[in-house]
Amino acid sequence: MNGTQLVSMQFLVSGGYPYVCFLQSCCVHSASDSDGGSPLSAGMESASMFAGSLPGLILMDLGQAMVVVCVCFDMVRAVSVPRSHRRYVANTIFKTLAVPSILVMGVSVLAKAIQWNWADVAMGVFVIVMIIFRWHQDKDEDSWWKGKGKKLARWARKQLTPRPALVPVSAAA
Repeated sequence: MNGTQLVSMQFLVSGGYPYVCFLQSCCVHSASDSDGGSPLSAGMESASMFAGSLPGLILMDLGQAMVVVCVCFDMVRAVSVPRSHRRYVANTIFKTLAVPSILVMGVSVLAKAIQWNWADVAMGVFVIVMIIFRWHQDKDEDSWWKGKGKKLARWARKQLTPRPALVPVSAAA
């Protein structure tokens, strides 16, 4: 196969949704093409190739599963009775998974932008904005994380401060 032929990979994930990656036809050409080289940098080209490989697809699918779990617990949090244990657990899980879900979706959006798949980029950005909005909307909710910010900051400050140098007794005299 040369660089102008279509290389497509299909990987069926849970639910039967196919992920199709058209690497060569979208934007990744070999450097020996007649158009003067690759439109992407070497790093972007290798990232695109990894995103289309089986390990890359498995990692992306695991990350997307985490995002689905995060959004599902947000839905449980929304329909639960305020001040209930169910809402406390759902809010704790949502707040725990929110930051990793935002990072996973950011990587997913970057991978789709490299492949010039603008519909998936728009949907990914929508999911990121939705998670950030829901994460910042309910600040008065009770969760395990409530009050942990000050405790973690105190611990980090204690760990990062330089230790006082111990002076030997004989040097002090």
